[in-house]
Amino acid sequence: MGAMSGKRIVVAVDGSETAREALRFALQMAPDLRCSVTAVIAVQTRMPGYRAGYFSFVDRHILSELKQFAAGVAEQAKQIAKDAGDASLETEILEGDKEIFEQIVDFVASVPETAFLVMGSYGHGVRDRLILGSTTQRLILEIARRQMGTPVFVVP
Repeated sequence: MGAMSGKRIVVAVDGSETAREALRFALQMAPDLRCSVTAVIAVQTRMPGYRAGYFSFVDRHILSELKQFAAGVAEQAKQIAKDAGDASLETEILEGDKEIFEQIVDFVASVPETAFLVMGSYGHGVRDRLILGSTTQRLILEIARRQMGTPVFVVP
């Protein structure tokens, strides 16, 4: 397992219970693999369509709430790591116009020392009744489309 020493496990977190389980899984594996762990939270800053006036205000308010939520998820991730005995967890809040899955794939592609990506099988919303959520599925498909060769662990 020495070949992974110095590499990073990237965990996509969104505040859901499955994301918390994915983070716990990564934190449990990291010491044996001698990897660091980075939790990534993505916020899509592009609101659908340009809207002026009152709706523009609403969009800015929603974006502000999303950023606050992301900061809260990052703090929650740090607390989970601390509870697991790992105070070295790094967090990255990604903000951009691209969709969530694209931002995460771009991050993984930009970090050459990524050993693998860990994520929950689903997050929030109606989709959580499905076996594999749409963001998870789209992320896996995008990694395959780009032929990145990055292993993905999906935690149920």
